[in-house]
This record gives sequence, C-alpha cells and structure tokens, in this order.
Amino acid sequence: MEGYMYELLILGTLMSGDMSGYKLRKILGIALVPRRKISNGVMYPLLKRLEADGFIQQRAAPGSTRGTKVSHITARGREHFQALMAAPVTTDVRRESVYQFKVRGFADVQPDVQRTILTAFGDMVQTDLDEYLRARKHLETFLATENNPESRVAHLEWTIQTLDLNIELSKTKQRWLRCCLQKINSSTEKEMNNGK
Repeated sequence: MEGYMYELLILGTLMSGDMSGYKLRKILGIALVPRRKISNGVMYPLLKRLEADGFIQQRAAPGSTRGTKVSHITARGREHFQALMAAPVTTDVRRESVYQFKVRGFADVQPDVQRTILTAFGDMVQTDLDEYLRARKHLETFLATENNPESRVAHLEWTIQTLDLNIELSKTKQRWLRCCLQKINSSTEKEMNNGK
C-alpha cells in the first residue's frame, strides 16, 4: 500500500513538471499524514522502480553543472497516474494520506473522477464520525454510573475530550468536502453554459 501511495503522489507531482529526487522527497514528507521525513533509501529505489516500469525517465537537470538529474513523467506514467486516481482507496491506516494525495492531483483529472473521490472520502469521514459519536455516547452513559472510582472518571473524561477532537475534525472535513464539491459542480456548470 505504501508503494502505491508514494507512486500516486510522485506521479501526480510530476504531472506539473520535472523534479529532482531531493525535491520529490521533501514534497512526499510534507504531504504524508502524519508528516515525516522520507529517506534516500526509500525515495531512490522507488524512482528506479518507476523508471523500470516505464512511468518516469531520469534526465539531466537543465543548467546543472553537478550532474543533477530530474524525473520526467512519461505517457505511460500519465496513464498509470489516471488509473491510480480512479482506483478505490482501501480501508487501512494510510487512507487519509491517499485521499489527500488524490486531492492534490485534481488538476489533472476530470470532474467526474474528482466527485467520485470526494464522495468516497466523505463516506469514510461519515463512517468515522458515526463511530466517534457512538463511542462518545457509550462513554457518557458509562460515566454516569455511580460505581466509577475517581481515577476512572478522569480517564473517561479525557477519553471523551479526545473523541470530541476527532468529532470536530470530522465535521471540519465534511464542510471542506462539501465546499470542494460545490466548487467542482459550479465550474462544470459554467463550462456547460459557456459551451452552449
């Protein structure tokens, strides 16, 4: 899954232009949720594999006197990127990053693909929100019982606070997703009206 996720971001980033491995490594590290540093030991074997698969080509960087190379996405890489964007996201710990990587690539896919991705992302967020709300209600009911020792009460209260954070984050994601869908629908409607 991690390789798929990294491929998606690298190919999506290269859709906007050629980049060095160093720059791609920095972009990948910043884009991951949670953010982390990507080592050369991860990045360069991945770039070699993408090149071996015909998805990218390594070229000399324009104007480089140090032999710096940049990655360039091929026509086959563009097709693979489109297939990755259209593929469903698996339900695992990296799904949040995958959805965010897909959204970063929206400039290079059609509005119907964008809508499909945002709708699936929204469904995931709603499922998470429903689970957080269910757990919160259960803990509130349990907290209301009279047989809880004080140390247990404090633990339950902080667990509820953490759930409240996740609930608010989920609601914020839902608002953001609705806004994105409205923007896509509005743009599509304008294009249709201009085409008449």
